[in-house]
Formats: sequence, C-alpha cells, structure tokens
Amino acid sequence: MNIRQKGLSLIELLVALAIGSVLIVGAVYVYSQSRSTYRVNDTISRLQEDVRYVLSVIEPDVQLAGYYGFSNMPDDFKYISGGSTSTYTTASRMQAADAAVAGLTSGFQACGNNFAVNLIATVEGSNDSYGLACAAAGGGALAGTDRLTVRHAARTPLTVATGGRLQLLVSRLSPTNQYVLSDGNLPTSPALEPNTVQVRDLVVRSFYISRNSVAPTRVGLPALRMKTLVNGGFAGPLADTQVMPGVEDLQVQFGIDTGDYDNDGAIDAGLDEDGNGIPDAPRGIATRYVNADAVPVGFQVVAVRIWVMMRSSDFQPGFVDGRTYNYAGKSVTPNDGNRRLLVSRTIQLRNSRQL
Repeated sequence: MNIRQKGLSLIELLVALAIGSVLIVGAVYVYSQSRSTYRVNDTISRLQEDVRYVLSVIEPDVQLAGYYGFSNMPDDFKYISGGSTSTYTTASRMQAADAAVAGLTSGFQACGNNFAVNLIATVEGSNDSYGLACAAAGGGALAGTDRLTVRHAARTPLTVATGGRLQLLVSRLSPTNQYVLSDGNLPTSPALEPNTVQVRDLVVRSFYISRNSVAPTRVGLPALRMKTLVNGGFAGPLADTQVMPGVEDLQVQFGIDTGDYDNDGAIDAGLDEDGNGIPDAPRGIATRYVNADAVPVGFQVVAVRIWVMMRSSDFQPGFVDGRTYNYAGKSVTPNDGNRRLLVSRTIQLRNSRQL
C-alpha cells in the first residue's frame, strides 16, 4: 500500500520565516521604543523630583527671612560685646557700606564687610555673579548665575548663650531691647525668660551654583550649594554643602512695594506725603520685580521670585535640546543632549517689615 508523506513545502517554509521575522522585528522595535520612552519618562520624573527638593530647601528659608524671634524689625537690633548695653553698634551701622563691627572675628567677616550681621538686608543677592569675598566650593561659582542670601533667627530658642556663635537676644516686652552678640556674654537685663526673653542663633544662608558637583565628583556638572553660618562664621568643612547636583542655573528677582497699586506708573494718591518717591505706608504688595542687586534704596522687599534650571546628569543619545528658555531677562538655547526642566516660584516674605 502506498503511503503519501505530507509536510511543508519550501515556499511555505519561506513564507512562515518571513512572517516570523516581521513579527520579531516588530516586537524588538516596540521593546526598543518602550525602553526609550521609559528612559525619557524616568529622566523627566527625576528632574521633577530633584527640583521639588531644591524648592523645599530654599522656600522655607525665604519665608522666614526677617523673622528675628519676637521682632521683625531689624532696625531695633544693636550689636554688643562683653554683656554691656551702654556701648553698642546699631543695625544701621552693621551694613556692608559701614565700618566693620568691632568684636567680630575674621570668620564672621570672611564673606564681606559685616556680611553676617547685616540684619536689615533680610534677603539680598547678586545678579549673574557670586559676589562674596569668601571662596566658592565645587571649582568656584558658575558664571552667569545668581546668588541668594537669607537672614533670620533659628526656630528653636536656647537656654544659654554660646561664645563664638552669632546669636540674638530678643525681648517680647521691650521691642527696642534687641541685641546681637558673638561672645556668649548676656547683659544682666533683661534676664532670660522662656516666654518673653530668648536667645536664638542667627541663621545666614547663601545659595549659589558651583561649576562642578561633588560626592561623587562630576567635573562640568553644576550643582546648587549652600553656605551656612556656623561657629566662627563662614569657615570649616561643614559650612559649604552641596544641596543638589544638576542645578544649572539659579536666577533671583525681588518684588518691591512701590505704592503703585493701580499700575499707572506712579505712587497712588495720598501715599507719598513727603514726596520722596517712596510709599509712606506700604501694603506689602509686590508691584515691581527687580534684579537681586538692584533694589532701590528705601523700598520694601515683600516677595522673592526664583527660577531653577535642572539638567540631566548624562546626555541622551539622539536628543538635542534646541528649545529656547526665556526667563529672568535671559534667553538660553542649550543645543546639547541634556534634558532640562525650568521651574519658577514666587515666595511671599511673611515677615516683611512695615516702614
């Protein structure tokens, strides 16, 4: 009996191989695209997470700017030494333009004349420059970026004063008896009282962008850094810390109250009785924004607007960032393979002093 054998012909086999190849190529392409999309989404998510952290570090400090315990009037503070209140230096003489305050160690003066005790400048900075006398870490400050400095009292009061540390003696019942000291010597009066007379550390922080990041060191990857006032001033290994690598730019503008609430270009009627061009009773509303080092004399800073530019740590193959970023009076077109995220935040100063 003849038995006919059946199977695939050569043509059928070739057709099957062709169809299988197409399916495999399609599956590989879909996998490759999915993997590429995942990498992009992961990079963007990391940028968003990092920039949220950066804002969470800067924003609370800015909100506390000008908070000096029981007072938000820096004009009332006097620098004393040896516990004597008979001789002192007023807050108006603790500014950078005045002579160095006697009794302050070189560490406290390292970043500039009276920099640490310039309480009247609750927020200040420099535009497109570092602007401090003390050295910047991380290979130096990145050119074209801003610096932001914030001053306020520590949140927690202390039970004793400590020498070698800038501290504030604040009184709830005697608003004009507010003192700054660095030697740990308190005056005999007013005596410390938990609810009415307190000692608090003076907090001074400067945020800036360094050219390189550290831990691990990445040359060419900029980072946000923070100088913090510690014992002896801006000195020592713990005084200058890295906040976040990959921060490529920090731009700062200050919102000032010009008294022009109807936006007609002039102080509203009845708000400038002495005719000096400054509102007599500002309402704490930002009517104009200026660069960090361009605040007109006598005007009240009531808000801080910051821009943070985050960039990915590595180039993405096949990607070119040709977008033009317009912010803070700048126009930047990177034209490189890094992904970027630009965010802006306007922060109201809760302790803006009333002039």
